[in-house]
Amino acid sequence: MASYRHLAWVATGLSALAAPTLSPVVHAASLPVLRLGSEGSAVQTAEQDLQRLGYYKGAIDGIFGPELQGAVQAFQRAQGLSADGVIGPATWQRLTAALQGATAVASSQASPNFAAAAGSIALGDQGDAVKALQTLLNQNGAQLVVDGDFGPMTYQAVRLFQANHGLPVTGVADSATLNLLQSLANGGAETLHIGNSGSAVATLQSELTRLGYNTDGVDGVFGPNTEHALIAFQQAHGLSATGTLTSATETAIAQALAQQGNATSVSRGTSSPTREAVVGLALRYDHWRYAWGGATPSSGFDCSGFVQWVYGQFGISLPRTSFDQWNAGTHVSYSALQPGDLVFFTTGGVFADHVGIYLGDGNFISATTPEQGVVIQNMGMAYWAQRFDGGVRLLP
Repeated sequence: MASYRHLAWVATGLSALAAPTLSPVVHAASLPVLRLGSEGSAVQTAEQDLQRLGYYKGAIDGIFGPELQGAVQAFQRAQGLSADGVIGPATWQRLTAALQGATAVASSQASPNFAAAAGSIALGDQGDAVKALQTLLNQNGAQLVVDGDFGPMTYQAVRLFQANHGLPVTGVADSATLNLLQSLANGGAETLHIGNSGSAVATLQSELTRLGYNTDGVDGVFGPNTEHALIAFQQAHGLSATGTLTSATETAIAQALAQQGNATSVSRGTSSPTREAVVGLALRYDHWRYAWGGATPSSGFDCSGFVQWVYGQFGISLPRTSFDQWNAGTHVSYSALQPGDLVFFTTGGVFADHVGIYLGDGNFISATTPEQGVVIQNMGMAYWAQRFDGGVRLLP
């Protein structure tokens, strides 16, 4: 199909980096609004753009399906837009800006200073900047071959680093990711502060709640309530009351938990996570890799391991297998499902041998196969509708 965009451009990058040709740029208003079920060349353009930015891993077929919808939602969340999965003028505009930024990486020396880099490094890039990125990721626990090729393994390592440090999980090494990697490499202390989000924030909220400092729920978003709770903790422990989680504050929290005897045991705590928080965290791992027996981001996930890990980040301990998870809460019918509920299916001839997390509007997210990984799918599809066993509610 012919591209919907009509002005071609190629941005310059690192001298050692082969500059990729991107989708041409047009004014957002000239592009149609796209949503689940749309088809055509504009959808193909969106697929190409989101694939270039590291959000979309599916086929470039011009069909707006659940996988593309999930990629759009992930991009919208990373850009601070309403994550409705619809590509309207605002989303088209952000896509254009993101594509321009993806190739605006400044020229570097043999050891580039990422703190000064203007752009991002993404899936498909090659060169010295990618080598430096891989080296820094390895210093933070990755086990990459430093070959200068931003392939799937580097993509997953970036996503894992972002998830572990409260950054938007995009798989694109943007300025925030690069600056934090450079800071940590230079011996700087990592901080969490108001405006951050992700599993690291959810962990902080859970720990403060267990210590008696009310964050008004565990939602993975560092807002004013979390800041006030952190300030109260810092004041009570003679720390500088900045409302920012520094290494000194993190150490004090760990010591306080150890004194309570709670350092290694996690329960539901004194407050329950919101449904939005559970769904939001699960969606951050859309397109994460599948691994049989896997139950962590570093290992990859199988279906029950994914569910167990997501809920575990909010202090809710679930059994390891889907069969045992079936009995972990209150059974609900399809018509009564709410976001955050578990949904079960018989896929291999054994009752409840597959589990996912319901997202709303008939969609759910689960770790499916090694080829697909963690993906969003619709329960109205014949395959899933014929195999649905029921739902289980864990949250009030």
